[in-house]
Amino acid sequence: MSTVPIRKEFRNLQPRDIVPLFLTFKKASGISTRTQKDYEKALSLFFSRFPDALDFPRERTMEFLSGYENPSSYNVYFAYLSVFWKWSIQEGYFRGNRHPLDGLKKRKPRGRIVQLEEKEVHALLQQPDKNTYAGFRDYCLLCLSIDAGVRPGEALQLTPDDFHLEKGEISIRAEVAKTRTPRIIPLSSHTVSAIGRLLSTRPDEWKDAPIFANETGTGLQETSWSRRVKSYGKKCGLAITAYHLRHAAALLLLRRGADAFTVQNILGHTTMQMTRTYINLTNEDTRKGHG
Repeated sequence: MSTVPIRKEFRNLQPRDIVPLFLTFKKASGISTRTQKDYEKALSLFFSRFPDALDFPRERTMEFLSGYENPSSYNVYFAYLSVFWKWSIQEGYFRGNRHPLDGLKKRKPRGRIVQLEEKEVHALLQQPDKNTYAGFRDYCLLCLSIDAGVRPGEALQLTPDDFHLEKGEISIRAEVAKTRTPRIIPLSSHTVSAIGRLLSTRPDEWKDAPIFANETGTGLQETSWSRRVKSYGKKCGLAITAYHLRHAAALLLLRRGADAFTVQNILGHTTMQMTRTYINLTNEDTRKGHG
């Protein structure tokens, strides 16, 4: 990877000067609000740990990444820093002699795909207290996650306008979708009914609040939702996270007869690669059944 010389007028700039310029550039390029916040969070963490990283970009980047053994965490920060350093080089802010990520590459994930049986899904859905607002909201969000495999970050940004009661479907807008590609997902009648009931009980002043708002009408945070799912799972003997519900949805769709392209479209996969992983698991189930 080649670099360009830093311009003399930029030599004294600090992270607090450069990072906002980068974030403005990314915003202008059309990234979603959530992605913008993710970049901001990642760079804030990086430069808080290594305030002199602009002067020692390669050394500090390697120190930072070496602190992450989990491939998923490593790859996330690798991606954010890769984009930031590429922009810094193009803009003439880079102070190093060698690209910080030269010779490094993303790691192969050790991801665990969670497989839930129908009875386990049923047990999980029994955990929220549907007599309370928060409990019924969680129940509806569990139904949507298991029914349609919507990513947690996508589901929590859905608004009432994205829900189409008569058509029985939900729209994932481009600015909400992780891949920036919109999609429309058909829902089961049970999920449609549950979400419709949830929306009918909301105060009038919550008109612009997300579908799965908290008790004050503001957005439910993804970390809070993940903790709640983990707690519900623990109560019925399941070690799961909010994202694992997406895995369960994919496998349930395939086991119920959905074809690969339908599953790919519903989940919003940009390629068939991840969908094939789920297909292979269902094929293993079939082989075991005939064993």
